[in-house]
Amino acid sequence: AFAATGSKTEAPTAPESNKKVEASNGYTVNTSSTGKATVTSIKKTNKKEVSISSKVVVDGVKYTVTKIEAKTFANAPKATKVTLPSTITRLGAQAFTGAKSLKTIVIKSTKTVKVNKDAFKGVNTKKVTIKVTSMSKKELKAFKKQLKKAGFKGTVKLVK
Repeated sequence: AFAATGSKTEAPTAPESNKKVEASNGYTVNTSSTGKATVTSIKKTNKKEVSISSKVVVDGVKYTVTKIEAKTFANAPKATKVTLPSTITRLGAQAFTGAKSLKTIVIKSTKTVKVNKDAFKGVNTKKVTIKVTSMSKKELKAFKKQLKKAGFKGTVKLVK
C-alpha cells in the first residue's frame, strides 16, 4: 500500500483503512483511517504468557489497538495468561476461542470494556480469572455486567 511518486516509493504517513494486514510485531490487524486497529490474530506461539501491545505499526504508520476480534488467540493454545492494554475498548465474538489453556486475563483499561456475547466461546470460563488493574468501582460493575451477559462464569478481581 505504497504510493509511488516519481522514482521513489513513499510510505503513507496518515492512517488508512485496511483489512487483515500484518503489523510490524507480527499481529494481523484491521486498521481504520481514524488511527485505530483491531487485532485479528497473533503469530503462532507456545508461550505461556501473551501480551497485546497498545500500538501497532503498519507501513510506518502507528495505530492504537482498541479491539480484539474472533480467534485472535487461536495461535496461542498454551497461553495461560493474556494481558490486554489500557487502550482496549471491545472484545469481539470468539476473541478467546482456541486459547484452551487460558487461566488469567489481565485488563489494564480504566474504562468498561464491551464484551461480545460469544467472546469466550469454547473456553471453560469457570477456571478463568480476569484481573482488572485500573477501573473505578463504577466501571468495574459495568464491566462485570458485560461479562455476565457474555456467559463468563469465572472470577473478576480488581488488582492495583
